Amino acid sequence: MNTSQNKLLRRQLKRYAQGELLEAEHPQFLNFVVDAYVQYQQEVDLLERSLFITSNELNERNSMLKTQLNELSETKNKLQQFVSVLNATFDATGEMIFVYDIQGVIVATNTMAKTFLHEHGLSATEHWSQLLNLLRYPQQIKEIANTLKVDNLKHLSSTLEFCNGKFYEYRSLPQLKGDELIGRVWCFKDVTQEKKSVEIIQHQAYHDALTGLPNRSLLLDRIEHAETIAKRNDSQLGVLFIDLDNFKRVNDTEGHDGGDQLLIEVVHRIKSRLREQDTLSRLGGDEFVILYESMQDPKAAHALCHSILELLAPPFIINGRQHYISPSIGVAMYPQDDDQAEGLIRKADMAMYQAKDKGKNTYQFYDAELESSALAQLQIERELRDAIKSNQLFPYFQPKINLKSSEIAGAELLMRWVKEDGSYISPEVFIPIAESTGLISQIGTIAISAAYKQLEKWRKEGIQHLHLAINFSILEFQDSEQIALLLDKADTSNLGGENIIIELTESIFMQDKDKISKTMELLKTRGFSFALDDFGKGYSSFSYLQSLPIRYLKIDKSFLQNVTTNKQSAAIARSIIDIGHNLELETIAEGIEDQATLDYVREINCDLAQGFHLYRPMDSQTFNQLVIDKGMTTLAN
Repeated sequence: MNTSQNKLLRRQLKRYAQGELLEAEHPQFLNFVVDAYVQYQQEVDLLERSLFITSNELNERNSMLKTQLNELSETKNKLQQFVSVLNATFDATGEMIFVYDIQGVIVATNTMAKTFLHEHGLSATEHWSQLLNLLRYPQQIKEIANTLKVDNLKHLSSTLEFCNGKFYEYRSLPQLKGDELIGRVWCFKDVTQEKKSVEIIQHQAYHDALTGLPNRSLLLDRIEHAETIAKRNDSQLGVLFIDLDNFKRVNDTEGHDGGDQLLIEVVHRIKSRLREQDTLSRLGGDEFVILYESMQDPKAAHALCHSILELLAPPFIINGRQHYISPSIGVAMYPQDDDQAEGLIRKADMAMYQAKDKGKNTYQFYDAELESSALAQLQIERELRDAIKSNQLFPYFQPKINLKSSEIAGAELLMRWVKEDGSYISPEVFIPIAESTGLISQIGTIAISAAYKQLEKWRKEGIQHLHLAINFSILEFQDSEQIALLLDKADTSNLGGENIIIELTESIFMQDKDKISKTMELLKTRGFSFALDDFGKGYSSFSYLQSLPIRYLKIDKSFLQNVTTNKQSAAIARSIIDIGHNLELETIAEGIEDQATLDYVREINCDLAQGFHLYRPMDSQTFNQLVIDKGMTTLAN
């Protein structure tokens, strides 16, 4: 036995004195012991190796587990963040989101949807059928269900109205897991305010802002609809065009707020007479149109017109003051007058203007002659525009005679239309058309230029003191450009306004009196003087004779036609002259047609006169020659 092969055994034998003896006496035994030790050592070494390997594997596994745990933790954080973003997104969409399973039970909702369910006493696990109790029209949901039975993958969208008056726009999409349908997602957006806004916009597009009445667009639509019914029922309908007479006076005295109050009261009064099926509309300003439906007899339209005249007759109280207005009404009937909505309105409008021409506060039915007259006026308007461009309008002069000296004191400048073929268009024809179309300002410009051209010519010929009268319409006198032109001519000619008389009719003072007064005072400072034309014919008032810078008073010819045979006419003419003299105004008798009338106005001390009996209007050359022949180079004004 070689005990040296095992160091452990050797150490143990040395511990005992008999070690060598035992080794000598029991060699085989000790060999077994050595073998046991060797085997043990081998097993220990193997075990240590195994433990080493196992430890390394455990360390590697532990490291890997730590890595996986970190990855799982990071994935969990990302998933939580994603879920948080998803929930925030769902809640931030401004929509209610419901997720239903294949059986129609709610499986998920966002915050808005939960709030909605809570407000309506529903749980977060309700079946979709519970929504039926919340809808104004439950049949809509049933129709949706029937649609999905046919195609359960269909994308849906529409609007639902709830019993609380709210409107929700919805979208619905299928929820799929692969190719398998597992449920549906429904998104609801509250569009109540948007719908109201759209309704407001639509209402504003078809209704008048002040009165809430239908405007022209809606009126046309209703007329067309009413015509269809009338044709089917063999009935008639009437279109009444209403314009309020003298409404501008209310605006001028009470302001636009006061005018608006009056318009609203007018609407209340008229609507009290109309039936439910009739339509009252406002076209703008003080113009209204009534659609009067289902008439079997035009007498009904006559009765309605009478009623409106009576309804608007009582005074309107605005700001504590009484105001009286009256309507001028034009009527067109379907189908006899026209079968188109625009045509009926246009013809009723034409009839309304005829009612105004007849003195206002009345009504007039459309007549075919009205249209003929309107077309003729339209033709004259076209020709008048061409005449202005091609210089067919010429200044004519009607002399005025000083009744004390029988001398020519001046003339009234009158515009005459002489066509290229030499024919004349009467001022009574084209002047009203010029005033209604605004062309009167262009004619006034020609007249102002002609007047100063004539004055400059007289100055060169030594005629210094003749005056010229120019007629100004309401439109012209309110036209700032026209007044500016008048002042410019006065400056550039160095003649001022001393030789110009501006003739105004009484109706001009029914406009903005303060503005008219300021314009008159401005012109007066530049030498212009004023004559009040047609005194006694219109709105005669001593107040403006006293407060405004008027120098001449013209007596309308209607008061002079019968002065020699009619005591009342003579008394009126004498009274007007007395009024003028008492107010220190010079009086002018116009329209002198015979010697007897001339003698009479001279007898009652009228200052000036003009008329066909004295001189007809004449062109510039003829008038100049007349002045020269009379030898009037220095005349008193």
